[in-house]
Parts: sequence; structure tokens; C-alpha cells
Amino acid sequence: MARTPFIPDNLPLDISRINQLMFLRELIEANKKVAQYQVLLQNTKLPSHLLLNPVMLNEAVQSTKIEGTQVTLDEVLEVEAHSRKNNKDVQEVLNYYHALREGMDKLSTLPISTRLFKTMHLTLMSNDVRGSNRSPGEYRKIQNFIGPEGCTMDTATYIPPQPQLVDKYMSNLETYINDPQDQFDELIRTAVIHAQFENIHPFLDGNGRIGRIFIPLYLFSKKVIDYPNFFLSEALERDKHKYYRFLNDTRYNGDWNQWILFFLEAVILQANKNIRLINEVNALYNHDLDLAQSLIHSSGVKKLIDAIYQKPIFTVYTISSTAEISEATCRRYLSILESNRIVFSDGKQRFKTYYYYNLLDKLR
Repeated sequence: MARTPFIPDNLPLDISRINQLMFLRELIEANKKVAQYQVLLQNTKLPSHLLLNPVMLNEAVQSTKIEGTQVTLDEVLEVEAHSRKNNKDVQEVLNYYHALREGMDKLSTLPISTRLFKTMHLTLMSNDVRGSNRSPGEYRKIQNFIGPEGCTMDTATYIPPQPQLVDKYMSNLETYINDPQDQFDELIRTAVIHAQFENIHPFLDGNGRIGRIFIPLYLFSKKVIDYPNFFLSEALERDKHKYYRFLNDTRYNGDWNQWILFFLEAVILQANKNIRLINEVNALYNHDLDLAQSLIHSSGVKKLIDAIYQKPIFTVYTISSTAEISEATCRRYLSILESNRIVFSDGKQRFKTYYYYNLLDKLR
């Protein structure tokens, strides 16, 4: 393995580096599945924004899991509902979630650029989490290296480019993102851009997470998806050792075809999962909303069910503010829903926490 800092190729890659015949079938299938998912979202009876909060939190859980942080979706939702004390692991997940939301919001006024990367990185490293003392919001000024815990530069699996070259490589990446000057499909470009970002490794910490946040933002900016809600971390985490190996093979073996094929397979896997989720949740939403409305004859019950889809673990206080109905009315409605096994609670007399397991079981 090379013991000197890596020197990436500038983008666009020479056309000879990529053989599209190796993954043409997967490319066609990936585009078809992403399009199918978009059509499904447009036509579902479930308002798509209702699922965004828990789906984004699950993406944050999966992406930080790749980095070794072991937190469950339930734990994060309990902290968000103020029914569990926060800790640094959960805060890492919440930081990722906030960085993702910030990227989505700023995309309306900022291009995908160094300024956007640094803004999201500052949020990712806030609140005294691991790595918060490693130049948050700034590209690195020192040499770093990647490998197993306790490794040295001599035993590292990867040594990124020299720090004084980071600005130059990121400028080239930014130019390619906004004006690619090649004929590749956007999904191929997404794979190349993600790998190039990880190869440059511009930050001292958090590069993997920022690089994965960028995937839906890029696809949204190029109008491949209608909203930046197509997240790949779950599919990548499933095969994370292959993920790392194939990224490394783009560096030391120049094997871009293997990496792009793996990336497209992850897109197909995730799109299929998303399609199943939307179909199942749509059916669940219709069933449980009809049941709740048959039990509670009030227009407010729909507002409550919609709020529960945004926050499937909640307290009366957190859900009443989301649903914009009074706490007293919420308590009365929730008592009926709990009696009919639509929601479940921890049984506490005060500060009771409720769980909508019908949805949680599908998100986990």
C-alpha cells in the first residue's frame, strides 16, 4: 500500500476510465426504480412530508452507524420527545439530522459548493460531539490518514492528499458538480462525486457523513428526484466493508467500474426498500386514520394522526404542539387510541411517553 499522500485525478474522469457496458443493466434499473419511487410519492394519499422527519432521523442513525456510533432510531426519537436524556452518541445523530436539514434549506439559495460543505460540517461537529475540536467548518490544514484504530501512517489503509492541495482539489470537484462537461448519467456522476469527495477527505473528521448527506442534495439539485429524500446510508451500511474496499480500489487500483456498479446496486436496493415502505405505510395510514375517525368523531383526529406520523414516539406536550390541538384534547384522544391498541404508552402517571409501533416497525 502506498505510504505517500494520494494524488486524485481531476474531474471529469477520462472517458476510458469508465466502461458503462459493465453496469448498463444496473444503471437502467436504478433510474427506473428511482423514477418509480418519485411517482409513488407524488400519488400517495399519505402526505409525503409527514414521513420526512422519521425517515431523515433513520438516515442519520444509519450514516452514523457506519462510523461506529451505535444508536437506535427509538433512542433518538425518545430524546427528541424529551422522554430520554441526551448523550453524545445521540447528539451525533441529531447533528447529522440538523446538517441534512440545513443543506436542504440552503440549497434554495446556495449552489453545492465549499460554502455549503463547510456550513453543514460546522453543524455536524457542534454541541461538543466526538471530533468537535478538529477544525469544525474548515478544511484541514494538516495531513491525516485512515485505518483501524491505533494505526500509524505506515499501517494506514489510506493517506489522503496533502493539506495544501485540498483547496485545489475541492475547487475542481465544485466545478465538476456545477458544470460536469461529460456525457455520463447523473447517477454515475453521483457515484464519482461521492468517491472523489471521500478521496480528497477535506475535513479532519466527518467526511463520510458529509459525503453521504451530499448524495440526495446532488440528485435533487439535478432534478433526478423531486425532494432531497433519497438516502443511501442504510444500503451502504449493510455492506460497509465492501463500501470502504471499493472506495479504496478507486484510489490504488483505479477501478471506477467496480465502485459505480456497487453504488448503482445500492441505489436499486434502497429504491426497492423505499417503494415497499411507501406502499405499506400508505395502507397503514389509510387503515389507522379510518379506525381513529370511527372512534373519535372530530376533525382534530386527522391532525393528531398526521402529527404521530411525523413523531412516532411522543409525549402529550410534543404531539399537541405538532398537531396544534390542546393538551387536554390530546390526552382524551390518546386515551381512546391506547384503549384500542393503536398507540401504546410506557404507563407512567406523569410525563407519559407514547409509541406508535405500527409505523416504527416499518421504519426500523
